[in-house]
Amino acid sequence: MWALRAILIVFVIVCVVAFAYHNSSPAEIVNVDLIFAKYIEVPLVIVVFWSFLSGLLVSLLIFILVYLRQSVQIHGLHKNVRALESEVTALRNRPIEESAELLKGEDEKASGVSSTLVESQDQ
Repeated sequence: MWALRAILIVFVIVCVVAFAYHNSSPAEIVNVDLIFAKYIEVPLVIVVFWSFLSGLLVSLLIFILVYLRQSVQIHGLHKNVRALESEVTALRNRPIEESAELLKGEDEKASGVSSTLVESQDQ
C-alpha cells in the first residue's frame, strides 16, 4: 500500500511540473553552471524538473540499498529463530527421566566441587 501511495505522489508531482512547464513564460531563463558543464539560458522549469528527477533517482537508490540490507538482516534473524525453535523443541521432547539424571549429575558435580573446597580450606 505504501508503494502505491509513493507512486501516486510522484505522479502528482510530475503532473504539477508538466503543468508548470506548459504555462511558463520564456522570460524565466537561468544559467546553470555545473562542475563539468555550463548551460546558458535554460528555462527555469527544465532546471526544476531535472532537479526533481535526479533527487527521485537518488532517493530510489538509497531506498533499494536500505531495503536489501534489511532483507539480509531479516533472513539471518529468521534463520536464528528457526535454530532456537528447533533447540526448544528438542528440549521439550527429551524424556523426563533423562532430564532428571542430567540434573542429578549436575547436582553431584556441584556438591563435589563444594566438598573439595571445604576440604582444602580445612587443611
